[in-house]
Amino acid sequence: MEYSLLMLKRILTICLLLIVALTTLSAVSYYDAGSQRFKLAAGLLIPVSMTHFDDNVTRFGFGEDNTNLNVGGGGSICYQMFCTPRVAIGGEVGYTFNYIIDDTLMSNVPLLFKATWFPVTGDIDVPISLGAGLTYLSAAEGGSLFTFMASMEVGVDYYFNPHWGVGLNAGFYVIPELYPTNWEKNGLGTFAPVTFSITYRQ
Repeated sequence: MEYSLLMLKRILTICLLLIVALTTLSAVSYYDAGSQRFKLAAGLLIPVSMTHFDDNVTRFGFGEDNTNLNVGGGGSICYQMFCTPRVAIGGEVGYTFNYIIDDTLMSNVPLLFKATWFPVTGDIDVPISLGAGLTYLSAAEGGSLFTFMASMEVGVDYYFNPHWGVGLNAGFYVIPELYPTNWEKNGLGTFAPVTFSITYRQ
């Protein structure tokens, strides 16, 4: 466990140094305030952890005896406008799903406010995003509810012409499952989306 945390710290430090170096090289932003981007993304949704508040137990990984969820998938549509040459804000709507090990479908329909920082722009963009909002969480025959959701995402986009680009993105979702009148059902799920994307910018 300590070795894993040390490795994670080293990886994060290397990523941060790389971003700082790339930001220095990309001193002038490709974008202006008022520029826009429209992104379609689709890919995998990997269960990371599931915490049950009634017994305060957290299980990690997908499959039986872990989160009891299989790897799922999903997609999203995101529109953003630049308020500065390096920061864009907007909204994202999506759909994600996982199957519980008994083949019950669990799905989320998130509606998020999303802010993105672009330390690197040009033919290659490096967007770093934070999102927050609501999601409609449902499980077949298991009920449904509206709950909060937060997201973080890092991507690399390559633009093969001035307007169109393709990208690879990795992120982290936090979704609490909160029932005010039934504490035993409350929990917290975390997920890691890995998606491919197509972006149009102007």
